[in-house]
This record gives sequence, C-alpha cells and structure tokens, in this order.
Amino acid sequence: MMAPLAADCPLDSEVLHRAAREATGLDDFGPDDYRERLDRYLAALNDIDDMHAPGVVNFFSQISQWLKNRLLLTDLLTRHPEIHDVELVPPVVIAGLPRTGTTHLHNLLAAGPTFRTMQYWESVEPFPLPSEAGMEPDPRRARMDLAVSMMDLLMPHFRSMHEMTTDHVHEEIQLLANDFSTMLMETLAHVPSWRDYYLGHDQTPHYEYLATQLKAMQFLRGGRRWLLKSPQHLEQLPVLDRVFPGLVVVCTHRDPVPVTLSMLAMVAYSSRMYSASPPVREIGILGEPAGPDAVGVDPRS
Repeated sequence: MMAPLAADCPLDSEVLHRAAREATGLDDFGPDDYRERLDRYLAALNDIDDMHAPGVVNFFSQISQWLKNRLLLTDLLTRHPEIHDVELVPPVVIAGLPRTGTTHLHNLLAAGPTFRTMQYWESVEPFPLPSEAGMEPDPRRARMDLAVSMMDLLMPHFRSMHEMTTDHVHEEIQLLANDFSTMLMETLAHVPSWRDYYLGHDQTPHYEYLATQLKAMQFLRGGRRWLLKSPQHLEQLPVLDRVFPGLVVVCTHRDPVPVTLSMLAMVAYSSRMYSASPPVREIGILGEPAGPDAVGVDPRS
C-alpha cells in the first residue's frame, strides 16, 4: 500500500497545478502549450510499475517546482515587461557527451569574473516567491541545503560521480525543465515513451523560453555574458545558433566507451530515487525498441 504522504502527492496534472497555485498565490502559467508535454511525461511516469512512495513524492516536488517557476516568471514579466529588452550577449556554451569533463571545464571557466553563471540553488528556483523577494539570507539557499542533504542520504555514492552542492555552478538544463522539454526528464526516470515524444519535436521554442529566463535572471541578479553548459546542447547546435546568434561553442571529447559505461552507472544508480528494483538492463540498452526495426539503440546515436 502506498504511504499516506505519497497518496497526498499523486502525479496528476490538476493536483500539481493546484499545489503550484497555492504555494505562490499566482494563477497565470504563461503560454499553455506546455500542458501536452507535461501530460505526456506524467503518463510515462505513471506507467512505471514499481515506483516507490519516496519516488512519487520526489517527482511531485520536482514537477510542482517547475510549475511554480512558470508562475513566478509570468508574474515577473507582467510586472517588468522591460525584461524582454534585456540584451543577451552571445554566450559561451560548453557542449559534449556526458562524463567527458564538461563539469570540470564549466567550473574552471566560471572561477573568474568573466561570465554570468548560476549556482545550483538558483537553477532550481530562479525566481523568488513574492513574499521572499529581497530576503537575506535567501530562503532558496536553505531549501537547497535540505534537498542536497536528502540526496546525499539517499544516494551516498552519487557525489563521487557528480558532486552536487548548494553553491556549485550548475547547468541550465533545470531551466529548460520549466518548459517541460529537456533531456533532463529522461535521466530522472526510465521513460522511453516520453523520450521518443521529446525527440520528435523541434526544440527551438523551448530554447527561446530559456533565453527569456536568462534575461529575467540577469535582470534580477546582474551579469552580462552567460556561460552555459549541458550535454543536451550537443544534439541541439542548430537550435542554439538560431536562438543565440554569435555564440561560441566549446566541445569536450573522451573515448566513448568509458563515457557510456560511466553514464550508465550513474543513471542506473540514481534510479534508486524512484524504483525499488531499478531496470538496469533496460537502462543499459537505452530504452525499449521504438518500432519493428529498432534494436534498443537510442535514435540520437
């Protein structure tokens, strides 16, 4: 039987929207095209047979946060339409396969004052609640401290694979999640049906939504030239070029065999966040066959 806490957190669109409204006191989520993507993702999550109660609660928390971020951004843009006029200097973008040193390079380039970057807490909660705007210390940092502590408790070996701290420089894939279209969503759970849906759509509108968020964050906390980083960008270079003309792309490289093994180990280990019996074999072949000619190979390969 599902634990009472999980029973109060169903992965249901209307319940999630209601939770986001109640948490923020806002009701405008912006353009509603995201709803189809959200519904597809929720359907894929609800198809997971052995998701345990903590996994349900974790997904409820993450998805409701993405919805809260949409509410807060829409409200901020309504109050400050001049955000749309903020200049985005062509960014420097680090792109490479996962586990190829992109994080180390990101940390190195972010060490100086040249670039605007975001810390982990800011990537997860980029826009403050109206009731918390200007508060010091920022309550968003305290919430991230708690979240990181919980992650360390549940996955004690994860930090040896990819260290996550409240203040470390983080990638903007979290911001793409606010529009419910990003590779991040398939790394959080084994959802091959949602992955195929995601790959079948042009990502330009979602990178445009990312650009709007970067302008809003620049408006709130300053900075000028962004340093961006995500393995996702490697498969979206034409989209990046359309949305951020003049950008500079830095690619990392590593032997693809240890890259694949390292990525599979990390994804399989982190799947304990939602599954009592992680689907290691399915993760290892990167998903179920998508058609009569498929052999379990990711179509991006």
